Amino acid sequence: MRTVDFTRRCPASDSERRAALTRHLNARLLDFDPGGPEVLLCDPESGLIRVRFPNRAPHRAAAALSAEYHIQTTPASDYLELYLNETIPFEDLDYVWGCLFQLLSEEEELL
Repeated sequence: MRTVDFTRRCPASDSERRAALTRHLNARLLDFDPGGPEVLLCDPESGLIRVRFPNRAPHRAAAALSAEYHIQTTPASDYLELYLNETIPFEDLDYVWGCLFQLLSEEEELL
C-alpha cells in the first residue's frame, strides 16, 4: 500500500523540484468542480498548500485520508496543511488527486 506523507516541514531552501511539486498538486486540486477542495494558500517556495473541504471538518478529512488511503496531512482549525518536499514522486500527487476524487464522490453519494 502506498503512503504519502504531507506532514514533514522542510527547511527553507531554494528548491525548484519542491516548487514544481507544489504547483502540480495545486493545479490538480483546481481540477475539481465547484464543491471540491478549496485552495486557501499555495506557496511553492515553502511547499505549503492549505486546503479546505466542503461539508467536512479538517480533522474528519485528515482521518479519512489517513485511514482509507494512507495520506498523512496536518489538520488545522479550518483547513488541512499539506507540506510538500523534494522526495515526493510526482506520481504520488496524481494518486492523491484520485483518492480525493474518490473520497468526495463517496460523500456526494451519501448526501
